[in-house]
Amino acid sequence: MKADIIVIGGGASGMAAAICAARQGADVLILERMPRIGKKLLATGNGRCNYTNEAMGVQYYHSETRQFVAEVLEEFNAEDTLAFFADLGILPKSNQGYVYPNSMQAASVVDSLRFELERLGVKVMVDIDVSRIHPKGKGFQLESKSETFSCRRVILACGGRASEKLGSNGSGYQLAKGLGHRIVPVVPALTGLKAKEAVYKSLAGVRVEAEIVLHIDGEERDRHRGEVQLADYGISGIPVFQVSGRAAYGLNNRQRVECFLDFFPDTTYDALVRFLEKRKEHFKSSSLEVFETGLLNRKLIQVCMKLAGSEKGRLPNIKKLASVMKKFPASIVGSRGFDFAQVCAGGVDLKEVSSKNCESKHQPGVYIVGELLDADGICGGYNLQWAWATGCLAGTSAGKECHDSHRTN
Repeated sequence: MKADIIVIGGGASGMAAAICAARQGADVLILERMPRIGKKLLATGNGRCNYTNEAMGVQYYHSETRQFVAEVLEEFNAEDTLAFFADLGILPKSNQGYVYPNSMQAASVVDSLRFELERLGVKVMVDIDVSRIHPKGKGFQLESKSETFSCRRVILACGGRASEKLGSNGSGYQLAKGLGHRIVPVVPALTGLKAKEAVYKSLAGVRVEAEIVLHIDGEERDRHRGEVQLADYGISGIPVFQVSGRAAYGLNNRQRVECFLDFFPDTTYDALVRFLEKRKEHFKSSSLEVFETGLLNRKLIQVCMKLAGSEKGRLPNIKKLASVMKKFPASIVGSRGFDFAQVCAGGVDLKEVSSKNCESKHQPGVYIVGELLDADGICGGYNLQWAWATGCLAGTSAGKECHDSHRTN
């Protein structure tokens, strides 16, 4: 089967790329390994699809080559994303800068993309797993188990390794390596972290507002605030997700990875000590239960007391208790892995790709977009913004190239 442009992968970046290429007049075919396109997109934002963020910038991304990220976001920013979706009929709804479709349903975003693909005549083939790409003549030949395809331009939009059941199995990295690209080591990101401490089993289900501080080999590397969820395996929740990629890299490098939870981030250690001393004096004739009540979740404060040395119903040393509350330990021994990760950190080395259109510097005519690239954002619509930006830049460029070559032939 032939097409001007073949997009490998029907996720967010792939659909955006296909639409932009088809709008340039190119004949476009999407090859998707899953039974349907857009499956992972349906699950984003707890089914609500936080598709961009009003606060946009390179500071919200991790990469070995952050200048590339800055240049891409300059070429295609959040306003461009809003305009792209407005053309598809999606009205934005902002909640503290997080942008959702007005329907608050991811299905609306997926359907709007699908309807536009149909309107533009983009062909879609599912259950196709491309195993090889090689140059042939003035274009490329793509091979799968069942069929061979040919095209003038290829857009790699296969996704990473996160949430394989939703479509990403890491095959895109092998395709990129086959074209000569270096892959920055890939680790799970935006996922929970496993802790060594046994106390987490007794804290499963507890939610607490806290600031998480990530240390690698004793050095602070990151910190985030929000609701932390304690689980039998360790820690989860958005603040944990934000540091999980860096934590995974530390573990990969066999470094010591520790997280500390500050349950009173707006109170200094000294102020907390004074507060607890005053509380101790106030309740000196009362039971330990009275002293504990209202400080933290009941399960959590009891664990804090034990860690601080409380025995036989007696108060622990107040300074030790304050220290535990300000620096509750989680010695990280692993992450929850790719199956539970929302995205991957790492990917195709950005130095080998053009920031203007995401075209491969090793193999002109091949474009690499989305999660395959070495860039991952924090929670808040940043990874979808990356998908739209890279997909639209690549699709528009590839479409123009095909249109121009048609005119000259």
